[in-house]
Amino acid sequence: MTDRVTFRGVSKSYDGHQVVAPLDLSIAAGEFVVLLGPSGSGKTTLLNMIGGFATPSAGRVLIDGEDVTDLPPARRPTATVFQDYALFPHMSLAANVAFGLRMKGMAKAERLARAAAMLDLVGLAGFGGRGVHQLSGGQRQRVALARAMAVEPKVLLLDEPLGALDLALRRQMQEELVRLQKRSGATFVHVTHDQEEAMSIADRIVVVNQGRIEDMGPPDRVYLKPATLFAATFMGESNIIAGRVARVNGQEFLVETALGPVALRGAAVPDDAIHLVLRPEQLQLTPPTDGIALGRARVEELSFQGTHCRCHCRMEGLDLILRAPVAAGLRAGVEVNLYAARGDVVVLDG
Repeated sequence: MTDRVTFRGVSKSYDGHQVVAPLDLSIAAGEFVVLLGPSGSGKTTLLNMIGGFATPSAGRVLIDGEDVTDLPPARRPTATVFQDYALFPHMSLAANVAFGLRMKGMAKAERLARAAAMLDLVGLAGFGGRGVHQLSGGQRQRVALARAMAVEPKVLLLDEPLGALDLALRRQMQEELVRLQKRSGATFVHVTHDQEEAMSIADRIVVVNQGRIEDMGPPDRVYLKPATLFAATFMGESNIIAGRVARVNGQEFLVETALGPVALRGAAVPDDAIHLVLRPEQLQLTPPTDGIALGRARVEELSFQGTHCRCHCRMEGLDLILRAPVAAGLRAGVEVNLYAARGDVVVLDG
């Protein structure tokens, strides 16, 4: 795939404070990329530098190989959907969707026909004559998407567009976004701090922290094999166990932890001080094939989560989180043996 968006040595500072450290990033044509990170991480600044709402302090931004660093938003092949939708309350839905086309000088009949097609694309066929006040939050979001897509941008930028929706509607709109992106073939760059949202919609997640890229890759890889401790803790819950490499024998190494020695193996032997990372669902109550016995733990408290029970466990001075099958029938106060598959353990330096 060819690169649609390219950052080359891009950084951004405000009043001497660096919010984006120098970085390189490429986004392919037709890719759905999610910039994920906490508030203040720099993800929205990255989005704004693509759209022209912020100018890099250093470096260049390219779209389809063309340097757009100094171009204003109106001259870039991008469109942006904001969290507040920014619809015009005095206009009909058709006029809202056609607004960008009118600014481009498209004839009235043609732009209204395209507006109708865009409303149909987002599931609002026949709504063109309605007013904004007649819509639900989810419908307003769809109109904002239709308006952005109407101008056929090469890159659609989405700045936390689902943040104001309730949970059920947010999940529905996540599915709508994926459907719309696949049908249109456009490149989507979506900003959020919601890990579940990122995993459900992205082709690739870029985890941002303090203006730096901590990790990036397909959602399953970033979740199951995070590259850094920050990515491991921000992308859902993790059990982090500090350790120190005690002995190395080829690709096998022994790690001393608060739980006792843990034997692991890998193509690259880590540094001396390390952390072992296990997701709560990777802790098991019965020994798996090629498993590791972690030890005996006491269930301190638990809560029913529908598909599983979320258990706080205490062992050897460590607090661990276990997602146990409901059928296991665990309750507070019981003791269990915990295991993990050797291949599930992620070893991170530091």
